[in-house]
Amino acid sequence: MPSSRRPVDAYKAIVDQLVNETTHSVMQQLVTERGFFLETSDHAVFNQLVHSLTPEQRRLLGDMLLQERWGTIHDVLAVLTSWMSSDGLAFTFQGEPMPVDLSGTGLHGDFVGRRQGWEWPDNGGPANA
Repeated sequence: MPSSRRPVDAYKAIVDQLVNETTHSVMQQLVTERGFFLETSDHAVFNQLVHSLTPEQRRLLGDMLLQERWGTIHDVLAVLTSWMSSDGLAFTFQGEPMPVDLSGTGLHGDFVGRRQGWEWPDNGGPANA
């Protein structure tokens, strides 16, 4: 939760939380560190494949799984951006309109930018190109 009660700070906190909480994934860790899924898991069907891989191959597969996780979040944010720009969807925080798309490239652009170290604009508006 943002320390400030401004809607723009809430938006920044949401995007930053998505960035910070997706630096790794459970599936990635299971594949790379354990090398198997619990037999009671829906993912146990992949154990034969995972067991057949070398540690380096498991690391690469884990990286692929993490990339897919980031791609999924990007795609969800891109759909929301589309709804916001053409269909009137909007976010609010404590009843106030929440500014979004501070990068000027959509919610997904904010997510990707923050993952790559982009700094938020000071004024809460879109960044200057």
